[in-house]
Amino acid sequence: MAITINQQPTSPGMANSNLVWTVSSNAITSPQFQFVCDIYQSGSATRLQRLKQQPNPTGYGVFDLGNIIPTYLESDNVWTIAEFATSPNSNKDFIVKFGEEYGTSPSSSITIYTGIGTGTVGDPNKTGSAFYTITNGLVEPNSGDWNFASSSYYTPESASAAETFNHQFNLSSAPVTQSIQDGEYATIALYNGNVDNDTVDAQDVAYVVINVYNAAGSNIQNFQIENTTANGGGPRDDIADSWSAVAADQTGETRLIHIGVGPQNIADNGVPLNANWAYYIVRPVAQGDDSLENNNGVWASIRFDKDTANCGYPGVRFAWKNEFGVWDYFTFKLAESTTSLIGRREYEQTFVNYSTTTAGVPYNQERRGKSQFYNQINKIRTVESDWLTQEYADSLRELFFSTNVYVQDGTMFYPVVFTQTSITEKTNPRTQKLFRYTAEYQYANDQRPRL
Repeated sequence: MAITINQQPTSPGMANSNLVWTVSSNAITSPQFQFVCDIYQSGSATRLQRLKQQPNPTGYGVFDLGNIIPTYLESDNVWTIAEFATSPNSNKDFIVKFGEEYGTSPSSSITIYTGIGTGTVGDPNKTGSAFYTITNGLVEPNSGDWNFASSSYYTPESASAAETFNHQFNLSSAPVTQSIQDGEYATIALYNGNVDNDTVDAQDVAYVVINVYNAAGSNIQNFQIENTTANGGGPRDDIADSWSAVAADQTGETRLIHIGVGPQNIADNGVPLNANWAYYIVRPVAQGDDSLENNNGVWASIRFDKDTANCGYPGVRFAWKNEFGVWDYFTFKLAESTTSLIGRREYEQTFVNYSTTTAGVPYNQERRGKSQFYNQINKIRTVESDWLTQEYADSLRELFFSTNVYVQDGTMFYPVVFTQTSITEKTNPRTQKLFRYTAEYQYANDQRPRL
């Protein structure tokens, strides 16, 4: 018989949510009837999972794949990229197919049907969409919907055309004006292309334009980075290609891109920021009808203000996976302190050596009574932020909710875990509320124990 898909998640969507499909069939009265669901990764013929489910009392099959798909997604550690990076681990295209199985009697053998047409034998093949683009982010249960609010971060526009639009689609809840120091890394991430291989409309991030300004507000430097495979992005190999020429080349990897926008990322690209920079503005833009950047087609606009060490403290910079499954950054500017907690294990032996190997027991004042055979060193580090606005304080809470946090040390990033956090709130009726965070963390790979 035939399957009907009545409900399906949005695409793009977030993995760590309830990814709900509701299906029905006109064959549910058949003996031993069950709905069958197969999951594939786009581009692969290898089935990831097969699920079977009997109809509920009203005849529907309800499948929630939110506890399955996240197991096939990880994180892309792209903090130090100089230009672009795609998302082979954190964003993939999944194909979900439905079929049905039933027999001719309660005791007969069963047959699997494709779910398309009437009585066609074969693996499940009924789809609601050619594929679903799923990112390793989350949707909170109290958000008001099962689905990711994709329209707030993904709106295809007419591609390779001089269209005018202005979106703020960076996958982050951080403020659009941020502070950053020389030597620090930062990345932003956006959906790129589309989720149906449309050759006309796309969220086509073709270029990134960076305009640099001095303290007087004068433009002193400009950068342009092309989103091509040679620069770590895609799907274009040649920036002159129109969107219609590359739409079919998209994969899950290129549908989510990361862009290196920190001072150190830019320096690693070969042309560091002018020494007199005071701030710079990053704008991912579309392609125009002349294959050049369309400065009126803006996908996001983020300003980075130059910051410096506070009272000589360089600060501690954290990177964490946010609710969208990509990276946010923040530097705790005040002094860092370290407390070492040492756990010891010991045993006590007698002062007399009863295991002597000679005819007598010599007096040995160096012989230990208590002896430590294991010392575990746990270093707890404490950091403090400067005073923060409400907007910054709200976005920073994600740092402490995240289970995937790193700290920058030079050009390296090391995994850490937070052990405790406190918030100080300063309220002045004449100004806005200010907040300060104090947080304790330790390296995920601490010092080895002494044996």
